[in-house]
Amino acid sequence: MAKDYKCAICGKCRLKHKRPIINPVLRKYASKITGRSIVENEVICSKCRSTFKRSIKASTCTTQTSTSFEETDESDDDYVNDPNSCKNDILSPKNIHLKICSTHSSHKYCIVCKRKSSNRVKLCVVPLEARTQAFIHKGIFIDSKARCCSSHLQNHNLTQESLFQIQAKYDRSYFNRTDIVTMLQNVRATLLKQTTRLNFDKTSSLSNEDYYNMTGVSKEQFTDIASRLSSLRNSSVRSVEACLGILLVKLRTGLPNTILSTLFCLTKNQIQRSIHSAKNAMMADYVPNHLGFQHIDHETFVNSHNTPLANNLFSNNENSAILVLDGTYIYIQKSSNYKFQRVCYSMHKHRPLVKMMVIVASDGYILNVLGPYRSDGKNNDASITKHILRKNEEDIKHWVQENDVAIVDRGFRDAIEFLAKHGLHVEMPTYLKKGQSQHTTEEANLSRLVTKVRWVVDSANGRIKHWRLLDKVLHNHYITSIGDFVRIVCAICNDCRPPLSKHNPDGIQLAQQMLEKSRQNNNIKTMVEEENLMRKRTVYQTVNSFDLTDFPVLTLDDLRELTMGIYQIKQAPLYTREHLAEESGLYELHLVRDKPNLIRCKIQSRHTNSAVHTLWIEYNPDTVTGWYCTCKAGARTVGCCAHIASVIWFLGYQRYSLIKSGPSGGFLSSVMDASDMPLTDSDSDSDTNENVEE
Repeated sequence: MAKDYKCAICGKCRLKHKRPIINPVLRKYASKITGRSIVENEVICSKCRSTFKRSIKASTCTTQTSTSFEETDESDDDYVNDPNSCKNDILSPKNIHLKICSTHSSHKYCIVCKRKSSNRVKLCVVPLEARTQAFIHKGIFIDSKARCCSSHLQNHNLTQESLFQIQAKYDRSYFNRTDIVTMLQNVRATLLKQTTRLNFDKTSSLSNEDYYNMTGVSKEQFTDIASRLSSLRNSSVRSVEACLGILLVKLRTGLPNTILSTLFCLTKNQIQRSIHSAKNAMMADYVPNHLGFQHIDHETFVNSHNTPLANNLFSNNENSAILVLDGTYIYIQKSSNYKFQRVCYSMHKHRPLVKMMVIVASDGYILNVLGPYRSDGKNNDASITKHILRKNEEDIKHWVQENDVAIVDRGFRDAIEFLAKHGLHVEMPTYLKKGQSQHTTEEANLSRLVTKVRWVVDSANGRIKHWRLLDKVLHNHYITSIGDFVRIVCAICNDCRPPLSKHNPDGIQLAQQMLEKSRQNNNIKTMVEEENLMRKRTVYQTVNSFDLTDFPVLTLDDLRELTMGIYQIKQAPLYTREHLAEESGLYELHLVRDKPNLIRCKIQSRHTNSAVHTLWIEYNPDTVTGWYCTCKAGARTVGCCAHIASVIWFLGYQRYSLIKSGPSGGFLSSVMDASDMPLTDSDSDSDTNENVEE
């Protein structure tokens, strides 16, 4: 049976508002009112205690007695609100007037949103951490008795919105010695904590840029991800936010655990356990909602992630999903397990690695990542694809429907028939046959249609490698976690990154133009072959590019329309830089004597010194009408190769703009050439002998 506590003065029983009679002045006052001595463990209700406080304040002068009560009374309140203060410390009166802004200290109103306390709106005491945060970032002092709504707090700190919303009520404030000392100590402790470690518990300790640089996500995205990890709990060593921060910093930077232990002020074993706990929580609570065949149905995928360009190029059915498949590599250490070493050594890359099969949409959205797989000769892209379908990994057969489109590269050529048997329509770039040095116009055009869409999977793989742990040689300790790490990164990319390819309605018109041009023949190639312009020399005359005044002036939009992409335009300044003569700075061309609107140019290959590509460009004063290049893809009419684009870019745009291609040879001058020997050994010996004789 609970003990019946009664007020020593009024005799009423109020369990929720009882206070022990500890202060000697209060004890004397209660004895005078009741006419008896107050024994130990007696209590007083809040109403009688307020009456006593009013009687003390009503006194004409502030005596030492009243000061003693106020000190003890404030000490009791501060001890309840501030766990860092000592209950036995006697606080001085607030008689220090400073020009520091402060909020109100009323219990009835929230200091942030000014809502009034009620049965529905419960206010709580502002924690010490939040008061220190407001003083550091806003210069506003919050009294220990102030209240706020619980929704404004997160881990004993004010949220960013609440911190921005809080306003001061007073320009000047009264302090006592304890307020000033406590405020300085808390500010010092906060600053020391922030300068000695990465602190993800306080969102204000790191800027939004710091969050992105260290974790790969913004501050709001980090907070949102942490709120979804329901299976992760706070521990005595680290919080949920700190545990997630350790995992993301590990993935983003690839730093060893010894360095992470210094950054987070934890031991190496604690870092390892935190990574393991956060990884399991992400795989359980976060990844299934953003990656895999089960997180999105077929219809939603088609409506949300099929681009208009891809639909018009490869699909006649609006309900067909367009999937782009490719494998990516994760490099690992050389293992002491010889059997594992053999099956994970790639003869293609000449190093140990494991493979992941990435399946993305035409806008770059990562549908799923499967693996890891071995990297020996039995595990190429084609065999991995067959394994996925035969084993029905993650119930892929149920998700994939008939007439879906699979866009692949040449590494899948052995699986084309297998994919076709499962109802998939396969699109793949053509490859050169034996004895063939250049694609035909039709083959080059079809390959360009595929690469116009397929580039997103390479960019998606590049996004994955932005997390440097997956771009480095991964320690063998993490081999069992490679698949989980890649899936976590892919889920973050889906959730926190914009699409790689925009759903531009103009893609329909662009697709129609590309399909129309893919059916055209290359008339310039036919003319070069019929008139033997490849071998003839006397039909050409050398001309300076600046003397070619009738070449059309083009804008960047005109160049994009000719190239049907931006990759060739990005390569154009680099090819032009090498083609310019280092001494004179002239751009040399050859003009066909009988055809003044047809020019020839030779461009050095960027891959090898032995390859020089010859190209022809036909033009009129308004636009470029045709082209042909001797490179592998130079015969296509759907856009042009980078060699042709570099000449068109220089003649039609660079000559008339202020854009500079940059100095040439900047890197070459910083690297020595061992073949550059001005003197032979014999010359050096003879020079030495002559010097000795002299």
